[in-house]
Amino acid sequence: MVMVSSFKLECNTETGIYTIISLATSICPLCAGFLKHRDRKPRDVKNLIGEVRHFSLRRLLCTACEKLHTEIPDIIQPFKHYDSETIQNVIDNTELSKNCVADDSTISRWKASFAEAVPDIEQRLASVHARETDEKLPLVSPYLTFAAIRATAECWLALVMLLLINSGHKLCTQFAFRPLHYSDTIHSAGKNDCRGGTKIGKTINDTG
Repeated sequence: MVMVSSFKLECNTETGIYTIISLATSICPLCAGFLKHRDRKPRDVKNLIGEVRHFSLRRLLCTACEKLHTEIPDIIQPFKHYDSETIQNVIDNTELSKNCVADDSTISRWKASFAEAVPDIEQRLASVHARETDEKLPLVSPYLTFAAIRATAECWLALVMLLLINSGHKLCTQFAFRPLHYSDTIHSAGKNDCRGGTKIGKTINDTG
């Protein structure tokens, strides 16, 4: 998976499907190799009041390591049916979150999973910072870094996701920020998703 923050949305007026026109060149988050377009996949995303937008997302193949990545805009929250703005409003408990049409159990799960994952986020951000700057941070700095992002960035959830995903960090389908204890295993969660049936939570190692 790769995430883009600089893009245009184009809507096909006949089908109502949005395509993402990236304004920057994406590189493989695993090996920094060149990514070429292979095909597309559909994705439906809800907003705060339950309106659904249909997306056609590119899948990009790395010409170096041959890993396949889905290219998503930062308005989409990975592995969630709701967009990033909606989930951020719920986590921050804003006035807008009162209009969220997601059921109470879903909202409670978002909040609980995020609260549990905060230490993991802090350490991952510290890792990204250390790799980009070659600076070894003291133990308190990761928290300050994450706190600064939440305090200053209007779309902090999208920004944090972009930093982690494009740095090659592994994510979990149960919640994008949930700490990973078994990085290369598949966990049979046996939980129902909103469409019915059984949803298998698993770690995504390198593809989207």
